[in-house]
Amino acid sequence: MNQLPAVYFLTRARQLLVEKLGRLGFTINPAEIRIAEPGVDADLALPVFRLAKLNKITPDRLAKHIAERMELTETPFQTITAVGGYVNLKFNPQELARQVFADYRGLTFGITEQSPARYGGFPLGHGKTIVIDYSSPNIAKPFSVGHLRSTIIGQALYNIYTFLGYQVIGDNHLGDWGTQFGKLLCAFELWGNEKQLLEKPTAHLLELYVRFHQEAKQNRSLEQAGREWFRRLEKGDPIARARWQQFVELSKKEFERIYDLLGIKFDVTLGESFYADRLQSVIDRALKLGVARREKPPATLANGDEAIAEDEFVVLIPLDQFGIKVPLILQKSDGTSLYATREIATAEYRIQQWQPEKILYVVGNEQEFYFKQFNAAMKLLGYNVPCVHVNFGLIRLPEGRLSTRDGRVILLDEVIREAIQRAKAILQQRELPPAEKDDIARKVGIGAIKYADLSQNRIKEVIFDWNRMLSLDGDSGPYLQYAYTRTRSIIRKAGTADFSNADPAQLITPEEVKLLKHIAAFPDAILSAAFNYEPHRIANHIYALARDFSVFYDLIPVLTAPDLILKLSRLALVEMTGTVIKNGLKLLGIEVMERM
Repeated sequence: MNQLPAVYFLTRARQLLVEKLGRLGFTINPAEIRIAEPGVDADLALPVFRLAKLNKITPDRLAKHIAERMELTETPFQTITAVGGYVNLKFNPQELARQVFADYRGLTFGITEQSPARYGGFPLGHGKTIVIDYSSPNIAKPFSVGHLRSTIIGQALYNIYTFLGYQVIGDNHLGDWGTQFGKLLCAFELWGNEKQLLEKPTAHLLELYVRFHQEAKQNRSLEQAGREWFRRLEKGDPIARARWQQFVELSKKEFERIYDLLGIKFDVTLGESFYADRLQSVIDRALKLGVARREKPPATLANGDEAIAEDEFVVLIPLDQFGIKVPLILQKSDGTSLYATREIATAEYRIQQWQPEKILYVVGNEQEFYFKQFNAAMKLLGYNVPCVHVNFGLIRLPEGRLSTRDGRVILLDEVIREAIQRAKAILQQRELPPAEKDDIARKVGIGAIKYADLSQNRIKEVIFDWNRMLSLDGDSGPYLQYAYTRTRSIIRKAGTADFSNADPAQLITPEEVKLLKHIAAFPDAILSAAFNYEPHRIANHIYALARDFSVFYDLIPVLTAPDLILKLSRLALVEMTGTVIKNGLKLLGIEVMERM
């Protein structure tokens, strides 16, 4: 894991250890020094197996050698011990508290424009741009829970990279082009209803899309009719273009309503159609470079609606030199483009427009092979900007995967309404103004949905479960929101927010030290989430903080502390805990409230 400059406690501690080990003749990377695992009697641990192999000595002997010779004076460490092949170190609690307080207040040398609201962040990406492609729903299809993961994972990554100082371009790459629109235009001409389209646009278009595929099983001529409609659309036929444009505008209005509810923002919303004028130049350039050629594919290829028969004469990019046997098809025999063509044109535009350090594609696991093809093709075309597939497991129903074609969908709108209603029911007995209740219910309901997803490793598949997604207790968004409101309640009851006379050295109970360690490790969690594209690392971290704050709340007197300085010190710790929870939730796109 890359490191922040030495402006946070753990980063400074690691750097100090690197220097001390250097004086002993050993070279290590700061990332090798880990936060100790739960149950280990240590705060930081250095595995020495790599060093032992280099120095031809057993790991336990080397760990003992280092522990015996490392001097701890003028360090934040209290003890150093060797356990097996590990060097374990424990912090001096008072030094930990002093430095973490200074970091939080922005008093540490090297931090500029720091404030509690910025705690954990640093302009690591200053002068660098990252493009993130996320959400990207298909026009003419309802916004289902299947779109949720890309949308909120992408937004969380956007927030995290922005917090680290990058210029981030959030691009909602709408699926508004392709063979499926030929099928939809054909279906609307056959069975469409203008009134139903205007009243419930995507619902009606979904019905038509499902009907087309059902009818096509019996009537194969429909597939050819659909292809003809898409050919007309690509050639600019005014009837096809006008109806397609209507589908696009009606769908976008529905999407915007969902995005507003979820608090999702984009810098750019461009559909695949925006790149239509660039497609032929992509094909021509690939042919001119000798990267692509015109020939029959080695076998019948299928990619969703874009099936290619083995007797078609197509433009393709062979990828054998990358160990990929299946070529990437750029153009069908009838002259129409494919998804890959549009994706290359999009990447070229992004590179020319923003000169990004990398482009992230927040797309499901099922596209893994396609992205291998895409990345190989981009390299052959001379582009070296990393195009990173941030993959995630799909949301599935107990009876199988979601399928628009087969009509197996759960509308996200329904999930949001249900979550808010459940939150309202819980708040029913609270003595709060109706408008405030509604606002809290919205934040709690949507927070529950987002956290249920973002608290899990993105790689895992999610079986849709109403109770799990809308849980309002345990390891959940509402639990964290409530922990934050508890911190705010304590501060309000104290009647002061001036903790300048606090003495962090007085915070020595196990409960207090545990909170300080969580706060100290928060910048690590943010970095880890960014470098691994895994927002769940932040979610898990702030949940552990909230859980341990609950223990602190039950066992440690704050407002009734035995003396004023200790009271102010504990109040400052409470405020810091609340701020870190709030900062973490904000990065995940979850709002907090002052009371529940």
